[in-house]
Amino acid sequence: MAPIRAAVLGVGFSADVFHIPFIVAQPELYKLHSIMERRATATASKARDKYGHLGVKVVTTLEEVISDPEVDLVVVTVKDAAHFPYAKAALSAGKHVVLEKPVTATSAEVRELIAIAKAKKVVFAPYHNRRFDGDFLTLRSLIDAGKLPDLVDFESRYDTRADWGLGAPGGSAGILYGLGSHIIDQAVALFGEPKTVTAFLLNGRREGHPDVDDSFILHLRYANNPVVVTLRSALHSVASHQIRFIVRSKNSSFVKYGLDTQEPQAMFQGMGPLDPGFGAEPESSWGEYGVHDADGKDVFEKVKTIPGTYLGYYKNVAGAINGTGTLEVTPEHAELGMRIIEAAKVSDKEQKTVEFASLKF
Repeated sequence: MAPIRAAVLGVGFSADVFHIPFIVAQPELYKLHSIMERRATATASKARDKYGHLGVKVVTTLEEVISDPEVDLVVVTVKDAAHFPYAKAALSAGKHVVLEKPVTATSAEVRELIAIAKAKKVVFAPYHNRRFDGDFLTLRSLIDAGKLPDLVDFESRYDTRADWGLGAPGGSAGILYGLGSHIIDQAVALFGEPKTVTAFLLNGRREGHPDVDDSFILHLRYANNPVVVTLRSALHSVASHQIRFIVRSKNSSFVKYGLDTQEPQAMFQGMGPLDPGFGAEPESSWGEYGVHDADGKDVFEKVKTIPGTYLGYYKNVAGAINGTGTLEVTPEHAELGMRIIEAAKVSDKEQKTVEFASLKF
């Protein structure tokens, strides 16, 4: 089967760290065909300088990409406001699409993209790569193995200390869209649609517009599951060991500190996805599993983190395009995640718990 010819829209952080390395690392599945760099000229191009040796075509407009019959897949990594119109144009042109998170600013826009993809019979793949984080893969394996039965509470956090600006109100501004979309998607994968949503959106740093959140607390409850899911994120978290998961059932628990290694390995350590140890965590970062055993003793053990694999995301997308598999992260998952974000905004504004099914967006 011929490699999927991919065009990447954008030359920023997302393209360089999360997409292009995982495309070029799998030549049996993909060929990096072209890159859209709007400011490229005949004599100056960031994309040409970095990837020209691969024979990549550099273009400056979206039209050049979507009108090219050689392009099979369009990877949208441009700024958030352009996600919807660029993805819509690519899908309408009959191209498969990988769309960075947050996929859009509203669930209605996601539904429109889903409808176009179905009509054109192409794959629309939201880029929720953190389904392939090692910490999440490890937690999911414990749940699937029955080691955390009948969960009582589930806390997932994505905290850091950062000075990022979050822009003006409107669109997808705020950390709920930015980092929140990652951990909301993981909750969707594990628990599905919530019954109620309770949210607190905060500007903890007191910087920028007060209506743009840089931290949040989100509680989700479910109709047929007693677990309370708490999702949190803050950009003002100064901690040597950031909390990642605290998950408890009646007689067992899993506690994990620290974020997945793939991003810092790619950004700061110069590692590529095929390098030995990429995605692997040192033993000092493994989580702890605890169980109250039949003898009435509390027993604890370190759980080796399953290596994260963003390569796995792109392998999964290739399978969906080639008809040999199905998407792990579906557009319907992304649409549900976006409705949870919209429900959280309603909850925070009205300062109350909202019934999820009663909200129409």
